[in-house]
Amino acid sequence: MSADLALPGPEMPVIDESRLMAEFGGDKEILAELRDLFLEHAPPLYEAIKQALGDQDLAVIARDGHSLKGACATYGAPRLAMVCKVIEMAAKAGDWETIDAQRQLFSDEYEKVFEAIGNLSAC
Repeated sequence: MSADLALPGPEMPVIDESRLMAEFGGDKEILAELRDLFLEHAPPLYEAIKQALGDQDLAVIARDGHSLKGACATYGAPRLAMVCKVIEMAAKAGDWETIDAQRQLFSDEYEKVFEAIGNLSAC
């Protein structure tokens, strides 16, 4: 795995609320809309990836991993975005060893994002 695909460390927030606030000028209405869009689009992508992992469907893992990575980056979930990037790139390379090694982290980070969303003061 190359250095640019390094996994997130504990110093990286699950949800980068300060970046979201700065990027959207502290507009809580926009942040709430963005949160709602994320909550609408992320779960089906996550479920599709989980299913594709079981089916060993690299094309779906790469495609939906890319889409979920983008949603996470837009919403300010950098840790999950990084894990999605690793899974996406591994799927494109046919690297099942890396994919298998990231399965639990993928699930854990996804759960952390949804827990953090419930605790956001901005929304």
